[in-house]
Amino acid sequence: MGMGYISTLDQGWIGSLVYLPHGCRVIFYCFFGVRALPALYLAEITGPTLVWGEQYLDWWYIASISSLLSVVIAVEIIKWSKVSSWKPSILLKINFSNYKFLIFVIIISALFNAIFTNLVLSIINGVDLTVQVVARFFIGDVFGSACFIAFLMVMFNMLRSNRLYEVHDN
Repeated sequence: MGMGYISTLDQGWIGSLVYLPHGCRVIFYCFFGVRALPALYLAEITGPTLVWGEQYLDWWYIASISSLLSVVIAVEIIKWSKVSSWKPSILLKINFSNYKFLIFVIIISALFNAIFTNLVLSIINGVDLTVQVVARFFIGDVFGSACFIAFLMVMFNMLRSNRLYEVHDN
């Protein structure tokens, strides 16, 4: 069941098990707000097009909108619920309220993305939406975001320890 099982998985499965772009969506939208959406949208539609070609762009530009809206809606839900009162800024020292806010956004937006993006894709392509696909997208978005944030934490800690990045407490 080892390598033979992994080799039978299609590229979509392997690519979505740890999906790093979801972490980018969350971080960039949380720190830069709506100003990040045009760049995130262009990244959403050009990345897969470069890998799989023009036929991928035909239906992905619509699904990309639902991917981005999942993060926007998750952030607004958390702000509305007042679970975290964090005001995003790159220059502030990282503390638990920052992490709590980001963790909530990651989980809620991953769930929305898994459901709504796959729903859009299933309507466009006429493919049945299964629990396995939704679970794969959710797990991939959560793991990808965790990996991306861990990478950023290590990078900023190294920069701060080498005095290349100054932390301002406001």
